[in-house]
Amino acid sequence: MKNNNRFHVIKTSRVSVTFESTDERITGRAGLALYSRYLRSNQLMTIVELKFGSMRKNKKGIPVTDLFIQLLCFFMDGTSRHISWFDHLKRDESYAALLATKEECLASSHSVKSFFGRFSFVRDYLFRCLLQRLFIWRLRKTRPNVIELGIDTMVLENDDARKRQGVQPT
Repeated sequence: MKNNNRFHVIKTSRVSVTFESTDERITGRAGLALYSRYLRSNQLMTIVELKFGSMRKNKKGIPVTDLFIQLLCFFMDGTSRHISWFDHLKRDESYAALLATKEECLASSHSVKSFFGRFSFVRDYLFRCLLQRLFIWRLRKTRPNVIELGIDTMVLENDDARKRQGVQPT
């Protein structure tokens, strides 16, 4: 006998799924692991070490590359905008594993403040050059057809101000 039924369909029982809200954040920082891995994988951290490695006062402190990665991940995370949040992150054991750093290399708010205090005009210029170099590198890698730069302009009517000094809106 010839079997006319070519496809055999297996019937399965249906599963009912319910969704409930929770206060726990399971994947709240899941993207930071990939982001820190990306920062370590390209040549950015070697350039950071060359340009900013002299900012480290002694060998006991946090390496500059680890501090840069923590700062960039802090800015990317956006959970808190306060520098004191670094003290909370330093007590979090899983945060070091998330960023692939040692627990003793996590920065405190004091170390971040002193790091920013060591920035001078020359280091600001070096950081701007680093950002420009990174921007140009990404442009060469992606080769977009159009680059759209947005400038946010806002003209305020300031006619009733006391000290205008002859300034006209343009």
